[in-house]
Amino acid sequence: TISLVDMGTRKETKRVPIGKEPHHLMITPDDQHLIVANAASNNLVFLDPATGNIIKRVEKISDPYQIGYSPNKKYFVSASLRLDQTDIYEAQTFKLLKRISTPKAPSHIAFNADSTLTFITLQDTNEVAAIDLATQQIQWKIKVGPTPAGIWMTPDDKHLLVGLTGADGVDVIDWRKPAVIARITT
Repeated sequence: TISLVDMGTRKETKRVPIGKEPHHLMITPDDQHLIVANAASNNLVFLDPATGNIIKRVEKISDPYQIGYSPNKKYFVSASLRLDQTDIYEAQTFKLLKRISTPKAPSHIAFNADSTLTFITLQDTNEVAAIDLATQQIQWKIKVGPTPAGIWMTPDDKHLLVGLTGADGVDVIDWRKPAVIARITT
């Protein structure tokens, strides 16, 4: 289920049955819908973010765990944690362009600003992979700290920040080299 919560009262106002194993969610690039990735249902559910009403379902999205649109809105990427694959779709039609083997445990997604690359954390191999979106090929992989999960591009498009769930820190990657240039710990 998905719960709608009133931010003023912090109380649940509605609960919507959504599908099996909802994981990550995101707002569409036009801010019109909230997309929920249902891993075991193999679908995406588009909701009205104000009401929680289901607008549509997109079926046959293989094990979507983490999802994302490229900044140019040409590609839609889905990381399939359990199936060790990353799928690249045409963003408007959700036509599968390429399924890429990305072992082991691809989990989170980031993009560079010009939409040429997507970056995927591989939790069980302690790596980050870069995939060229035009060719749908892995461009490089690099080792990072233990159990990488969340990944974000810095606003200046210079570095990737990789959250390490197996350590108390964040690795900073110069993705153009590619190299880990720092580990920030608390």
